[in-house]
Amino acid sequence: MKGVGRSPHVMGVAEAEAYVVRLLTERGPMTTMEIEQEAANGRRRCPDQTVLFLTKMKAKGLIRGDVSQERRGWLWSLP
Repeated sequence: MKGVGRSPHVMGVAEAEAYVVRLLTERGPMTTMEIEQEAANGRRRCPDQTVLFLTKMKAKGLIRGDVSQERRGWLWSLP
């Protein structure tokens, strides 16, 4: 049956922030797509579009975000 399966768990803001910080601590700098893929593999989803959520975390000073020509997109890391 197509489309049948568990839908991803939409994390709350605090849970998603902790998840992203933990990912970046364990794996180092990651692109938006890599963070999205890790969350999807764990059947999780940010409470907003991933890039918007990460931008909000950047504005709070929780993470850094820089455009990477080499990785072709935003590269997120810990401050």
